[in-house]
Amino acid sequence: MQHNQIVAKHIAKLRSDVDAASSQDDLLEVITQVKHHPGPLDYRDKITHGIKWLLISASVLCIVFIFMRLWYEQIEPLAKLVIDDSCYWLPVALSTLLVSLCHERGWLPVPMVVNFALLVAAMALVTLYVPEWPKIYWTLMYGFGYVISVGEIDDHQFSLWLVLVIASALAWVWLDYRANWRKHLSDKIFLRDALFNNGLKQTKPAAEDKLNALEKQFVEFRRGSGSRDMQQMFEGHYQGDQHSFNYKLYHLQYTVKRTQTSSDGNGGYKTKTVHEDRHRYGMLLDFPFASGLCLDAEDEVKLKGSVYAEKYQTESNAFNDIYRVQACDKLTAARFLTPAMIETLLDLNRNFISPMVEIAPDGRLCIASTSKLIIEKRKHSLAKPDEFHKEIAGHTELKRVQKLLKAIHELMRLSDNNFVSDNNIVSDSNTRANVTQTTSANDTEINTHADL
Repeated sequence: MQHNQIVAKHIAKLRSDVDAASSQDDLLEVITQVKHHPGPLDYRDKITHGIKWLLISASVLCIVFIFMRLWYEQIEPLAKLVIDDSCYWLPVALSTLLVSLCHERGWLPVPMVVNFALLVAAMALVTLYVPEWPKIYWTLMYGFGYVISVGEIDDHQFSLWLVLVIASALAWVWLDYRANWRKHLSDKIFLRDALFNNGLKQTKPAAEDKLNALEKQFVEFRRGSGSRDMQQMFEGHYQGDQHSFNYKLYHLQYTVKRTQTSSDGNGGYKTKTVHEDRHRYGMLLDFPFASGLCLDAEDEVKLKGSVYAEKYQTESNAFNDIYRVQACDKLTAARFLTPAMIETLLDLNRNFISPMVEIAPDGRLCIASTSKLIIEKRKHSLAKPDEFHKEIAGHTELKRVQKLLKAIHELMRLSDNNFVSDNNIVSDSNTRANVTQTTSANDTEINTHADL
């Protein structure tokens, strides 16, 4: 087995050990393995790195020759070598990258140096015995550029430059990922350790947590005008002073299509459709104290036509300036939005960007925002196993996750007596009559807090 194949096997084993870890001790064991590993853990990529820099240099020279028209006598041979003779060296370069990938996976037992020599020999045979090769090459190059650019590029030289840019970018990303595998594995170890420390574990969405089901249950998941994807989901349990609950933490990515207008360079304007990826982070859990209520601080989601047919405003101008409130009925909103609840929701807006609190008619809560919940970063990596071992052996608190959990607990605490039975409607209505005065009296205080 060749060197790179051995390295790939060792790294794959370490990655599988991290994926299979069930405790912090298992992760610490992986770090110890890296420190005292008996076999090689670094790739040998001299040939592929040489190909990478060849492609980068050729792409730079190609665009210079095309746009600046530097066809002087002293550099014309170089321009001919880069562009005209690319039909001979470029296939060898691209094939070498492909062969290197296959070789690492054990599909080609022949050493990489021998593979490279065979590719050069094959290209020499093509040059000698297939005189039509340059014509075939440029026909393929023209077709590739035309297809990739959707008809925008119909010049073979521009097509060559496009191929060089794509190939060099892919080679750079691939080789950089291989060279920095310790960095990427360290990120995974740190994340899994943080999840262990905070009682979270990664999970696949259950039937009720898949996007098609969530879109029917919550307007929060009807965002965007393109694709939607649940990037990650974790599950955990929170134990508060008065309430405990199971919850699921998620990361949603959705696409927004918008029209962008720009100058066409001839005094006119042109428009194009831009696809912008956006992200939302939140939690899902059962909320038995209320139902049929939506409080939105972003105003991106359309509530028209949803089950939340009744609009509602409190007596707090500070609150009304931030939140749009709609409910299945106004009494639900009135009973929920006590002065203490209003202050809690204002505090939520101070700590999280564009929050949305939605309690579905079936009593399930979705609380989300644009603020990323897991923001903690590692200080060390597997490049320094001793320091990284000490860091992982400690405790990493996910501060935003804990802050959101405490906010949810506060929502429960403040609403757990408001929705006990229908017999409380009269007393709650009397309470609501007093809310306007209390809230108005507290407006100054709320505004003061909002400026902090």
